[in-house]
Amino acid sequence: MILYFSGTGNTKLIAENLAILMKERIHNIERGAPPKVSEQEKLILAAPLYFWILPSLVLSYLEQYRDLPRKELHAVMTCGGALGAGASLIKRQLQRIGFKTVFIQSLVMTTNYIPLHRVQSPDIAAQSVRAALDRLPEVAENIRQKRGAESSPFLAAGLPIAEGIYNSARRTKHFYATSRCIGCGLCEKNCPLGAIQLKNGSPEWIKPQCTLCLRCLHRCPTGAVEYGKSTVGKERYRPEKFLPKNPQVNSDREKE
Repeated sequence: MILYFSGTGNTKLIAENLAILMKERIHNIERGAPPKVSEQEKLILAAPLYFWILPSLVLSYLEQYRDLPRKELHAVMTCGGALGAGASLIKRQLQRIGFKTVFIQSLVMTTNYIPLHRVQSPDIAAQSVRAALDRLPEVAENIRQKRGAESSPFLAAGLPIAEGIYNSARRTKHFYATSRCIGCGLCEKNCPLGAIQLKNGSPEWIKPQCTLCLRCLHRCPTGAVEYGKSTVGKERYRPEKFLPKNPQVNSDREKE
């Protein structure tokens, strides 16, 4: 069983293709409770890496559904760069909520965190996505063989620091809508935590923190949503320009 969360589409593409390769069931955690998972099934998590750790929405979901098997979990993290200390930090997070054995893998995708970076050109982004898809047979085999990235107790000790940085970054006080807002309500509809509410035709962030997926910012049709001053004037992430619309691997590919 593959459980996944995808902020802007990258991880969804990986999860769907991995499900085909491994002939696994798949479930988007935004749709609610997971299907029943037996102790004999592999439990695979696909999620983006946020500040070297799991998105808050993902961690809360895994904590909430305590009937998920806790014996073994394979986490496939999508990220805009190197996994770094992420393997150690995520392993510590998952073990803290009861998962006994954790295997971490990562796939470098195109970055979409524009508060710190700029989006890549469609051509470069497409190359990054293609390279990640080409690595999926290797990821699938690592899951079967129970292999994962090396982790370190020393690096895991930095979890409170990573959590502090992430929790500060996901404060909704950073978000606002400019005069370009047309009151369409897409940001309210798309927010996975229900942190946005349209009031008098303009969005207001009604919760102190969100999960920082930036879906509201990237999917705004007029580019009205900003995150402080760091996103002003920057191009938004438009995955429809380069992400394949259909699964790109098949179950025979890994045999080639």
